[in-house]
Amino acid sequence: MGSYNCIKCNRQLTHDEVAIHRKLINRNATGFFCKNCLALYLNCSVEAINERIRYFKAMGCSLFK
Repeated sequence: MGSYNCIKCNRQLTHDEVAIHRKLINRNATGFFCKNCLALYLNCSVEAINERIRYFKAMGCSLFK
């Protein structure tokens, strides 16, 4: 995976941030939100995003490391 920045705030993204954007928004996306901007976009908390990341990792989703 290359280096990506948030399409809203321009912060450098982690692998998990790219993966959760792909899982929740669009698997074929080429631009991504950081967790904070994704939470604002989805009208939820950052903790809810973190919970989804933990859930998908525990389920063995191949998008997450």
